[in-house]
Amino acid sequence: MILVSELREGNERAFELLFKFEFENVVFFANQFVRNELVAKDVAQESFIALWSSRERLNEERPVLPYLYRIVRNKSLNILRDKMSKASSLDKVGLDCDIALLQDDFIESVVDSVRLESLIAEAWESLPDKIRESFLLSRRDGLSYDEIALKRGVEKKAVEYQISLALKHFRKKLKGYTRFILVLTCFWV
Repeated sequence: MILVSELREGNERAFELLFKFEFENVVFFANQFVRNELVAKDVAQESFIALWSSRERLNEERPVLPYLYRIVRNKSLNILRDKMSKASSLDKVGLDCDIALLQDDFIESVVDSVRLESLIAEAWESLPDKIRESFLLSRRDGLSYDEIALKRGVEKKAVEYQISLALKHFRKKLKGYTRFILVLTCFWV
């Protein structure tokens, strides 16, 4: 997690890049609950400020986005709770639903799954072509190592090595997503 390491060290350029690439997503996320784009932008800015202020506490083994979105969630909850105290009884029903949704761990799992999809795509794209081809033939097409070797005109040992490299690559790139690795290795083998 290079980004987390850079943030912990106070690298302003890394923070600027995170802000640049994630700000609109954070605004969109917050706006789903606060239902006011100006307020959502304030929540986003305050969340990034809070992230920067607490950067020394970031865990280098964990991605930064779930932490950022947890901050956004908490700030959105505070706004909704404040609205709740001033709302009419009719408005309170909708606010109750938004608050319940934000308090649910589902939000964190959504953020994690979005991050996982991104990591999978990055890992997949960074595989060398021959390794990717062998892996696809094995996992997608269900071919045995012998069949892949015959089809590609290589030795079975080369195919075994390529699949092994692909799995190591995914394990490294998807560190922290153990359940996915188990699916990748156990059910697709």
